[in-house]
Amino acid sequence: MDVRQLECFVEIVRCRNFTSAAKKLFISQPMLTRVVKTLEQELGVSLIERTSKSFRLTDAGEALYEQAQRVLTHFNDIYQNIDDVKSARYGNVKLSCPGVLLDMYFAPLLTEFQKKYPGIDISIIENGSKVVIGDVLSGKADLGLVMLPIEDFSQFDTTVVLRDKVELMVNKQHRLAKMTQISVEELRTERIVTFGETSTLHDQFIQLCSQYGFSPHISYKSLLPHFTAELLTLSSCVAVLPGPVAHRYLTPALKTVSMEQMLPWEIAVISRKNHYQSHAAGKLKAFICDYFAMPKETR
Repeated sequence: MDVRQLECFVEIVRCRNFTSAAKKLFISQPMLTRVVKTLEQELGVSLIERTSKSFRLTDAGEALYEQAQRVLTHFNDIYQNIDDVKSARYGNVKLSCPGVLLDMYFAPLLTEFQKKYPGIDISIIENGSKVVIGDVLSGKADLGLVMLPIEDFSQFDTTVVLRDKVELMVNKQHRLAKMTQISVEELRTERIVTFGETSTLHDQFIQLCSQYGFSPHISYKSLLPHFTAELLTLSSCVAVLPGPVAHRYLTPALKTVSMEQMLPWEIAVISRKNHYQSHAAGKLKAFICDYFAMPKETR
């Protein structure tokens, strides 16, 4: 039994017809028939029950079809892997990432990456963390940046690249601006701005409030920190934001206040576990991890 025989058998099953399979494989129908007979003789079983009007796999044929598809997938991966090794500096990587992270970190990161790997192109998909998970799991994206925790954790290879905490951003005229630290209970009557429903932070904050017996009054949901900062300058709302994001968008009219009940902000780069990853995607993932491992002042 060899790979070519398995390719022939799989194509016959897909076409449900010897004549059509022979045309796709560019061989004669009698030769294709001989391939099946050789397999049946070697395995000592009948694989296909066929008449002039019907085509049906035997139980042994079904088993061989399932195994043959797996073998061919792994066999093709060998060639793909070798091709990638030969052209490791080239390729296209699909990266799914929340817009706030793109805005905060990825312009300089991707600029440095492009200098090192000018042949690798990056296709960016901008989504909230919860949608990023689906993008990576479905194969729409090769890599994703998400806030932890995530669902289906066991299906991903996960590397944490950023660790910080959530803080409160307020107008300096707000009553909470006088405090150095607040309890989440202080937010029971406040009008709050937080990230939208596609973000993990949105759900984490609501769960935290629920632990203290109330549902927060969320007046605005936005993934645009610049908009949030301007809104706080003009209104009495307060915003729940990751610390680095809040400090990035501070204005003279605003300040941050730490929260007594610390809500961690952990950002991880994820990829599908036990799935083939191109060398280009592997290089971008390694570069992202190395970039965030550097001291902030050297990035």
